[in-house]
Amino acid sequence: MPLLDPIPSPVEYADFAALEWGPLLALVAGFAASPVGRHAILDLRPSTDEAWIALQHQLTGELRLILAEQVSIPVGGLIDPTQLAAKAQIPGAALEANELQSVARLANDVASWQSLLQSPPARIAGKLPGLSSLSYSLTTSLRPLAESIERTIQPDGSLADNASPELGRIRRDQERQHRIIEESLRAALRKLSSDGATQEDLITIRGDRFVIPVRSELKRRVSGVVHGASSSGQTVYVEPLETIEKNNELVRLIEEEQAEIHRIFVALTRQVGGYAVALVEGARVLALVDSLQARARFARDYD
Repeated sequence: MPLLDPIPSPVEYADFAALEWGPLLALVAGFAASPVGRHAILDLRPSTDEAWIALQHQLTGELRLILAEQVSIPVGGLIDPTQLAAKAQIPGAALEANELQSVARLANDVASWQSLLQSPPARIAGKLPGLSSLSYSLTTSLRPLAESIERTIQPDGSLADNASPELGRIRRDQERQHRIIEESLRAALRKLSSDGATQEDLITIRGDRFVIPVRSELKRRVSGVVHGASSSGQTVYVEPLETIEKNNELVRLIEEEQAEIHRIFVALTRQVGGYAVALVEGARVLALVDSLQARARFARDYD
């Protein structure tokens, strides 16, 4: 587990089968809240380092105090961010939307853990010295990073219109162009309907181009570009000549939008890169915290 320090003085020679060590770890790992925490439990080994053992008992005891206060331990968004953090430090790199959202969830969890230690429930204030010492390295607030990502990327992974002024301007221009194209095609449809060349008042899309359906045998009556046919072959989809330049402008705006989206993702990724060290350190602490709370829940339930 790269996030966690190796166990000091591990016992190398023991009858782990007779100890039922594997099943025991699997049982305790079931109490972890994240895959990272589960792996941390499954990687545990007996140790002969008495100081380390005493510290583990102390930390688990402190976690039990927190659980007794019905406080939620913020580890639901815990991931191992080492690869994402490394990628984010490459100039010009762009993380995917789901990767950035994972970073935001982790950043929120680290910030919530910092807040919990800074302002614990009154009854356990001053009773968490081990956990406070464990988290001493968490000096950077990751909340601004989380807020920046959440403000920009919507829950479904798309970018909000206000992700940047330029993106908002492009999308407004797209809406205006859609209306212009629709008006042009509606006019063409009315003319074709009166000629009997089309039986549907329908506008559709073929490869980013807005087109109208025309009966195959009458397609020569329509001046324009054919963009495919229906599965039955009875209908072809035509882009009228008068609409081609309008569609070209829409395609240009779509390309402009994609370029701006990429620029925003690169900027967000660069921001993640600036917090790379704090993210990895926060995940390292939370990995141990999730491991400890799994032990604490096991201890509580099995007395």
